[in-house]
Amino acid sequence: MSNFDWFEESIKVLPTSHFVEVRDKKIHYLQWGESNKPGLLFIHGYSAHAHWWDFIAPAFVEDYSVVAIDLSGAGDSEHRDDYSQEIFAEEIKAVCEDMSWDSVDVIAHSMGGSISLNATSIFPNYFKSLTLLDSIVILPPDKVRGFSNNKSMIRADFIYDDLESAKESFRLIPPQPCNNDYLLNHIAHHSFKEGKGGWVLKSDGKMMKTYKSKDLTDVLMSAPCPINIVYGLMSQIFTKEILDYTLYVGNIPEKRVIGIPGTMHHLFVDDPLSVIDALRKLIGEN
Repeated sequence: MSNFDWFEESIKVLPTSHFVEVRDKKIHYLQWGESNKPGLLFIHGYSAHAHWWDFIAPAFVEDYSVVAIDLSGAGDSEHRDDYSQEIFAEEIKAVCEDMSWDSVDVIAHSMGGSISLNATSIFPNYFKSLTLLDSIVILPPDKVRGFSNNKSMIRADFIYDDLESAKESFRLIPPQPCNNDYLLNHIAHHSFKEGKGGWVLKSDGKMMKTYKSKDLTDVLMSAPCPINIVYGLMSQIFTKEILDYTLYVGNIPEKRVIGIPGTMHHLFVDDPLSVIDALRKLIGEN
């Protein structure tokens, strides 16, 4: 079976759509599989959404009830005036409660990793494990000052006449080539909404005006659950130096770390099948 055929079969497994309310805002999530199975929760990164996992989640439905959340300001969840890691933690907890989960294996990409790691310190009982996908949760002290600040991520909304022209404009952040155009097209299809003036990105371009990250060194050192790391060996941002520092601070054993050859920051777009194999291996050992 070719990768495209595999993709086509995967997205035939359709999720159901659900909403919970957190601090007066509707938070959307998708759910695949039987609800009575153990929970597996996917958390997206900055400016992404739950449908990024449409071709990943179905691979786990035999063993898990799989959920992907739209954090507030993303996807089909409502926007806020203010965002914080604590608010996002409450949204994760609310989805777990709505699914009647006592604990869940969490898989988080990019910015979703630091959000999830912080949530382990607020609601530790909900986390059975946390797998970080090319996610920077701490930085070596000499790298903190040079790392990009939130202001560089504030975005003005571009308006497009129709969905097709909007999809043609879609780019990954940070930029990288994508050999699997059908994956990118699928993600882009779910990334825009129609407004009064035309089509715009669903994600809140002003999120970073209020969102502030924090030093998670102490949280990583005392994480209440096993931490796994899956990263792209060609990642533009998750360097070997950051990996080594993360493993040292978190005392994470090498058996819980898998690098995916030939992949960059958006590793499950580059090579979804290898990422699925890595995730099965890691969460299966918990």
